[in-house]
Amino acid sequence: MSEHSPELSNGALSPEQIQPNRVADGGIVQSNASNLSIQADTDVVGDATGSSQTGLEVVAKKPRVKRRLRTNWMLMALVVSLLVVFLFYVLVLPEFEILLFRLNNPTKRFLPPELQMKWASRTMLRSCEFLFIGWFFYFGASIGSFLNVVAWRVPEGRTIVFGGSKCPFCDTHLSFIDNTPILGWLYLQGKCRTCRLSIAPRYFLIEIAVGAAFMWLAIWQLLRGGANLPHWNTLIREGLVNIVLDPQRPLICIYLVHAGMFGLLIMLATANTGRKPFPIFPMILIAFGLASAKVVYPSLDAVAWYLPFSETGFSGFGVYVNPAMSVLVGGLAGGLLGWVSSYIFARRFGSVIGRHWVLQCFLVGTVLGWQSLVTIVVLSLFVYGVLRFARRMISPTRSNWTIANQSLGLNACFIITALVHHTFWFQIAHLIRLT
Repeated sequence: MSEHSPELSNGALSPEQIQPNRVADGGIVQSNASNLSIQADTDVVGDATGSSQTGLEVVAKKPRVKRRLRTNWMLMALVVSLLVVFLFYVLVLPEFEILLFRLNNPTKRFLPPELQMKWASRTMLRSCEFLFIGWFFYFGASIGSFLNVVAWRVPEGRTIVFGGSKCPFCDTHLSFIDNTPILGWLYLQGKCRTCRLSIAPRYFLIEIAVGAAFMWLAIWQLLRGGANLPHWNTLIREGLVNIVLDPQRPLICIYLVHAGMFGLLIMLATANTGRKPFPIFPMILIAFGLASAKVVYPSLDAVAWYLPFSETGFSGFGVYVNPAMSVLVGGLAGGLLGWVSSYIFARRFGSVIGRHWVLQCFLVGTVLGWQSLVTIVVLSLFVYGVLRFARRMISPTRSNWTIANQSLGLNACFIITALVHHTFWFQIAHLIRLT
């Protein structure tokens, strides 16, 4: 060992190394002697030749930091809410259904088959249905997380294929746990793990909204065998067991098309609050891509384009012509009606609702048809007008909305009206004589 080496032969530090830490800037001198304990080993260790040596042992004591575990009330509220909803759906709701059936049908002695099941079988079936509905909700929330990326990057001209999600402030890439839909935002309590700055709650709200739309359509369209769709095959059976054991591909396909449409409507409504509008050409391609399922599967065309003015349409040109005409006529009607209503809205209220309203009308027209488009646009404008009038009556001094608030409010009315229309589509089509 060299004489200039600062280490002793037994690996311990020399006394010259044990010096106080000094700050170069001056003014503060802090000794680390309190963190070091020097234990002199005075035991004489004899070797084979009878020599002995005294060693110095330096032990570093790390300061103990008591970490206080913070209670995540958001996650706890979510877990408790899920447990309460599960118990209500599995245990309480069947008893209410039995009571309502007996009150509405006092002369019938026998209950429906799903209510005649034993308690254990009924509980197991209800638990599976709850997991089924919950899976579709989280599936929709995952799609909503991806649509968040689309709504943020596409207007900026950035790619959605490469580059993971990251914090908008410190550009730190999010881990798998932090990027988990809904749970990641609740786990971090709406703040970045690195810089601890608040993350906008709109990402969390979009995931919940898209998940709720997917779940609602799964309940009213999949579990009920497409009973809400006009001109649908009534031979398709409803219920979870029939969907799992005998899956109907047309029903699942039309569910995915309609659920994707509602997800895109929510994405356009939130993109309307951004700095740049969503580009038109990609949205047109996406709309025609969704609506092309009606051309591949003509049975998915719930309402033909020629109703209620004709009964046959182009019957002599093949089975794919009428669905293609439904897509084209619906798209043209959506673009035209969206532009006209936007122009009237601008002249009446003195503001522009933007291209996203036109894109929403175009999307609904291509997927659902021009008949549903006219119904949804008229009802949504009526609901928005009533809400605007009510707000003006309640607070006259604050009746002027910004352009962003007007667009977001009208888009929200459009989406809610479309969802209600989709739920009672069969009854509405029968009312206006489309069936």
